[in-house]
Amino acid sequence: MPDSAIPFTRHTRSFQLGDASHEISTEVSRLLLHAVRYVDRDEAITINLVKKASTLLRPFGISGVENEKGSTCGLAPWQINRLKRFVDDRISRPISLEDLAALVRLSTSYFAASFKTSFGMTPHSYVVSRRVEHAKRRMLTTNASLCEIALDCGLADQSHLSRVFRRATGTTPSAWRRYAARADLAR
Repeated sequence: MPDSAIPFTRHTRSFQLGDASHEISTEVSRLLLHAVRYVDRDEAITINLVKKASTLLRPFGISGVENEKGSTCGLAPWQINRLKRFVDDRISRPISLEDLAALVRLSTSYFAASFKTSFGMTPHSYVVSRRVEHAKRRMLTTNASLCEIALDCGLADQSHLSRVFRRATGTTPSAWRRYAARADLAR
């Protein structure tokens, strides 16, 4: 959802609306009421209605909700939980940005920014980190080959696993597996 479609909030600073205040507030209310009615049916109409309301409010110093840095807000807890479950459940399959955004009912651009605010990393980086964690679990709990583990983690092949794993951990999957096995024997 673009910044222009974010719900409005009252700012603490006061402002003078003058004689037109009733007409403007009535029109803004009407536009936002229509936007609410269209929110599940037509994103383009919803955005257009909210932009019109925003334009009417701009002269009075009222703007969309933003955090201190002017960026988007994070995801709601239900969205975070749904995304985590979805990624973990589909770890062996391709996961696209579009799939993730649709899952939490946001546009891809707004989703990507909100995701980064909530998780501290891009959606792609998060998916890769979950794939690496899944690979680690598989290496610890099975004798599966690295090729099998790569495929089980949604990666193209063993070489892909090695590149991704090394980037994330600083070591190769084989070296990590040997080290983990020695550490387990030492217990």
